Amino acid sequence: MMAMSQPPAISIIIPTRDKPERLVLMLYALLCQRSGNARRIETILVDDGSAAPIEPLLAPLRAQGLEVELIRTAGIGQAAARNRGAAAARGELLLFVDDDVLLSPDYVARCVTLCGGRPDRVVRAPVYQLRYLAAFRDPERGLRYDGRAADARLFGERISRAMITDDWPAITRKCRHRNRFERLVSAALAQRPPRFPWLGYSGSGVALSRALFMQSGGYDEAFGLRWGAEAIELGYRLWRGGARFVEADGIYSAHLDHPRGASLSSFDDSFDLFFAKHRDPAIREVQALILADDRRPALSAAG
Repeated sequence: MMAMSQPPAISIIIPTRDKPERLVLMLYALLCQRSGNARRIETILVDDGSAAPIEPLLAPLRAQGLEVELIRTAGIGQAAARNRGAAAARGELLLFVDDDVLLSPDYVARCVTLCGGRPDRVVRAPVYQLRYLAAFRDPERGLRYDGRAADARLFGERISRAMITDDWPAITRKCRHRNRFERLVSAALAQRPPRFPWLGYSGSGVALSRALFMQSGGYDEAFGLRWGAEAIELGYRLWRGGARFVEADGIYSAHLDHPRGASLSSFDDSFDLFFAKHRDPAIREVQALILADDRRPALSAAG
């Protein structure tokens, strides 16, 4: 156990619900983080009403040294679940990570370096979409949602725990595709001055100081189960409060893609709430850029 007199340098907060096969792979990637001092990482998993128990998944990871604090909530939505995790965190920095991404091995260390001594800084990194995995309920065993094995072509796209821990370059070789939203964020932050800088609070691994997060008021829990804008709405408030956004080089995350299901239907409602709060025409402009011409958002802002 970590001595109470030595708070962790960073707390990793992971909301999860009903994605156990992807969650396990995500947590195995945390075992591989080259942080310099693994005991200074705190991992907080917020189980927001999963149908199956999470505890059995954690035992093998704990046996390998990954300390995970488990918090249970009752389907309150990602915004509120992240807030619960942040309230329990003791780290000087917070890193919000989705339950279906793999962080590259230096991700945590790089975030600590970039945020250190910069209390106004928000750090994110590019997200690559492992698109073929959307066909799999279990991306490790190659099982589709109907329980059958995938065909030979897709079977080769599987991601295993051994690959994550022993052959990360094999994951890197699969990181070829960034969706429209990801390209939009990178382009916005690359401009000088940045265009829509608040898009920098997006993706599947965003780090900032705990003090900055608390000053902002955290995620707006009014989003409830709506999907699409709860993260960048927080980014908007952080930007209005003077935060500065950085897209880190040299690190990235790999999204274990999956069907969006009902979440797509709440995308417009999510942006309607965002716009109603701030009445900034730029919000509608960003919404249109994400949707473009096919009305099918491939968005990582909410995870």
